[in-house]
Amino acid sequence: MRILVANDDGVGRGLAAVVRECLERGHEVVVATTEGQRSASSKAVAFRTRYRVSELMGCPAVIVDSTPASAIAVALEVFEGCCEVVVSGVNEGPNLGLWDILSSGTVGAVLEGALRGLRGIAVSLVARRRSEYQLLPDGAFREAAQIALNVLEMLPSSWPVPALNLNVPAFGSKEVVPAQPERAFTSRVYQCSSGECAMREWVLEEDYPCVTPGSDVCLVKQGLSPLTPLPLLGGVELEWLIEALTRQK
Repeated sequence: MRILVANDDGVGRGLAAVVRECLERGHEVVVATTEGQRSASSKAVAFRTRYRVSELMGCPAVIVDSTPASAIAVALEVFEGCCEVVVSGVNEGPNLGLWDILSSGTVGAVLEGALRGLRGIAVSLVARRRSEYQLLPDGAFREAAQIALNVLEMLPSSWPVPALNLNVPAFGSKEVVPAQPERAFTSRVYQCSSGECAMREWVLEEDYPCVTPGSDVCLVKQGLSPLTPLPLLGGVELEWLIEALTRQK
């Protein structure tokens, strides 16, 4: 496969793990990433962005001073026709539940690719709390990359839904299980004081409520790897809206 590897953490362990795994399996790789941390940028794209063409781990790459979605857009301009699949990650943090999914730069990169006709999978490594990541070995990121590539390689050439979101726990069996996104809110987002707010340091057990049985949050807490289709590009049901508007006439 011709794979466009992206992430929202810049050039780090997660990106390197995916590139290495792709190359070892014989896939062609192009890299699209950001200058440093660009988490929670969703599918935002910049009207103007600076980029540089580079090489990462022997692969052609573009690095932008903007968002992950912008990195995908730039890569597809610079390396036109280069790729057929996007693998975004391995993200250093969970992307669980609707709030995370809709905010995630890792997922945003996949959605940008999907809008341009590329299938894609976002993959995140889930620790029990934010502070654990510095203690995790490189092998934890590599295992998440391996699971994502295993999923990618077993899927048919055309998926009904072009974008998937995979969360791999750093604990448990890590078996891949289809899942719906948890709809319950993830708890308070900010800590605010004196006119300034900062994102809270999250703890999986406390800040990600398991409300819906079988949701991605519930499954990852069991040590499983929830795989969630993202049907954002599917058809829109209009009959109910037509009926509602007609009643008002």
